[in-house]
Amino acid sequence: MTEKLSPIIVLLGAPGAGKGTISQYLRDKYGICHFSTGNLLRNEIQNGSDIGLKVKEVVTSGGLVGDDVINEIVEKNLEETVGECSAVVLDGYPRTKRQAEVLDAMVSGRLKALIRVIEISIDKEALISRLSQRLVCSNCGNTYGPLDGKRVCSCGGSLIKRKDDEESTIRERFKKYEEETLPISSYYGDRLVRVSGNGTPEEVAQNVDKVLCDFGVEKRR
Repeated sequence: MTEKLSPIIVLLGAPGAGKGTISQYLRDKYGICHFSTGNLLRNEIQNGSDIGLKVKEVVTSGGLVGDDVINEIVEKNLEETVGECSAVVLDGYPRTKRQAEVLDAMVSGRLKALIRVIEISIDKEALISRLSQRLVCSNCGNTYGPLDGKRVCSCGGSLIKRKDDEESTIRERFKKYEEETLPISSYYGDRLVRVSGNGTPEEVAQNVDKVLCDFGVEKRR
């Protein structure tokens, strides 16, 4: 690993708070390395690595990938990339306080001082209203909200409502988030900055820009 290590930005926020939109913005404007848990797992499976074979076996049997495997995959990818990018963004990890503690201890504890956290906070009822009106293209997966005024996707695909976006399901997901993930906020203390997710994507991005500037991460485009 190179001596110059990249900042590590942890993105926190309830399902639907806008983490995916912000992650795409950071990839486009900052040239960061973006790691989501799902993508890391899929990459290991596709590469046929030893870890990937373990993951494939668990997924095929219908089980859940354990924390030990996820921690191992995250640390492996951080070791390979930290120092090579302007910053590394973690989306979907850590999900629990225990995972946050493991992240701090990775690479012999050298990463702890590099970790900064952006929590995208949004009013619960506003979030539920937003997600319950969301439509997804059955062809390409693009997502549209009520303000988009779309009846058909730009690709021509039909728009459908996912089961995950039913109000009862959203409330259950939010409850689980509060129970498992919100305790991470207090764990990170002054390493965490909250950004409102209630505005437009452009307004949220501007607020994130200010936070990243304070973190010493510069926009490249």
